[in-house]
Amino acid sequence: MTFTKCKVLSIKLNEMARDLYNKVGSPKIAIIIDDAPVSIGPIDTCDPWSLQNNKETCQSRIILALKNYTRIFHKDGVFKSSACGEWRVQANKIADVTGDILRVLEEPVVDAPLTAVDWYDNALCLDSVERLYSFSIISARVFSFLASPVAPMVEMKQC
Repeated sequence: MTFTKCKVLSIKLNEMARDLYNKVGSPKIAIIIDDAPVSIGPIDTCDPWSLQNNKETCQSRIILALKNYTRIFHKDGVFKSSACGEWRVQANKIADVTGDILRVLEEPVVDAPLTAVDWYDNALCLDSVERLYSFSIISARVFSFLASPVAPMVEMKQC
């Protein structure tokens, strides 16, 4: 599998996420979101050395996050509500890109939205955008590394 298309799409996702992040701003209400988000952590082994030896763990975590973000930014997802409605078009485009990356990775795209209880839509919008932006940075780096023709030949030195 070539990761060049994933690299291009993940960089596009990062640009779109950054733009939406800059537009959304902060929520008018502060709440705690109880659901554990899908995130990339050290245990997911997305560092260059681990990617050279076993990219499957990191890749599976990225796929899980992409599926989650596809549902959140889905046309009938969280951004359909009035609290997030002004960013709906941009959110739908993000869902299209996350779906495109999943298709390139030959993964099924779930066409079911993730919805929220009305009283915390606004905070969930901001939280989702912040998490997407952070995730997009990591995924762009991972796919850029995997798409690099010299990546498998790079010797990683431990500090």
